[in-house]
Amino acid sequence: MKTKTIVKVLIGILVIGGGTGYFMYQAMQSSWSYYYSVDDFSANSDVVKDNSLRITGKVKDGSIVRDINAMDMTFTIAGSKSEVPVEYKGTVPDNFAEGIEVVVEGRMNTNAVFDAETLMTRCESKYKAKVE
Repeated sequence: MKTKTIVKVLIGILVIGGGTGYFMYQAMQSSWSYYYSVDDFSANSDVVKDNSLRITGKVKDGSIVRDINAMDMTFTIAGSKSEVPVEYKGTVPDNFAEGIEVVVEGRMNTNAVFDAETLMTRCESKYKAKVE
């Protein structure tokens, strides 16, 4: 009788531990995508074309084209040497504008346009030290 109780406890621990491990894996998976600057991405675009990744750069002036009805937007992010066209469908952050630094997460499509699933803006004041 004691052996059956030990087996049941071990099976319970395995099930709970396995479930917890699975949920931790799923939660951390989004933070594992590699982070590129626009210039690094352009230099390595053949290697990363099928992978989900993040690219950071500044929104090029005059490149934003919005379709408010379809919640669709295209724009270009630029680095110091190269540019990447981006398509994004979804809610746009309030402080999104030309010249602001953004982070896009998604994949490169067959038309050499980056399909962004996530669009985040960076607030420069949060990352700079205060000088008094």
